Amino acid sequence: MKRLSLLVVLSSSLAAVSQAALFSGGAFFGVAPTSQLGPVTNNTTITNTPTGFTVTGQFLINTFGTSAGTLLYFEIWRPLDPTYGSSFMGTTTLLDGFSAPPAGAIGNTSGNVRSDFTNFPGVSQSLIPMNLIAGAQTWPNLSNNSGAFSYTSGGTNYLRMVFDLDGVILAGPPGTWTIDVPASSLANPVPEPATVAALGFGLLALMRRRRKS
Repeated sequence: MKRLSLLVVLSSSLAAVSQAALFSGGAFFGVAPTSQLGPVTNNTTITNTPTGFTVTGQFLINTFGTSAGTLLYFEIWRPLDPTYGSSFMGTTTLLDGFSAPPAGAIGNTSGNVRSDFTNFPGVSQSLIPMNLIAGAQTWPNLSNNSGAFSYTSGGTNYLRMVFDLDGVILAGPPGTWTIDVPASSLANPVPEPATVAALGFGLLALMRRRRKS
C-alpha cells in the first residue's frame, strides 16, 4: 500500500506541470534569413512539434566573392499561450547538418544558435556555439539545455530560435555557401526542483524499507 501511495504522489506531481496548451500558434520567421555576404535563398521548411519547432533544409548564400560579415542570421518565433499558467520550464536547442563554403580562401569564424523565451531572456537560454574552420564545419547532432526556470505565462511571449553565424571570404570568385540544417527549439515543463528532491527521498526510503522487510 505504501508503494502504491508513493507512485500516486509521483504521478500527481509530474502531472501538475502539464497544464493548458503551451503554444497558441505555429512557428514562423520573425526575422527573415539575411547575409552580408550575398543574397540568401531559403530552401527550408518549419515543422511544428508538441514541444516546439524544427527548421529543416538548406540556406544558400550566393556570395559576392571577397567579403566579410554576417554569413547567416535569422530568427524563428512560436507564440506561447498567455493562458498556460505557471510551471518550471526548460528549453533545448538541437543542431545537425553542416557548413560548406564556396571555392576560394575562406577565414575562420564563429557564431551560435540559441533558443529562449522572449519574456525570460538569459535564464531560459540554451546555446550551441558554432566554429567554422576555413568556412567548413559539421554539426553532428549537437544539443544544449537551459537550466530550469520559473515560468508564468502572460502577455506577448515567444519561444525563439536565433541563428547568428559570421563568414569571411578572403579571396575568391562569387559562389554558393551552403548552410544545412535541421535545427530545433524545444520547451518542456519540468518538475519543481523541490518536488524532484522529495520524490527522490521518498523512493530511497521505500527501497530501504523493502530491503529491511
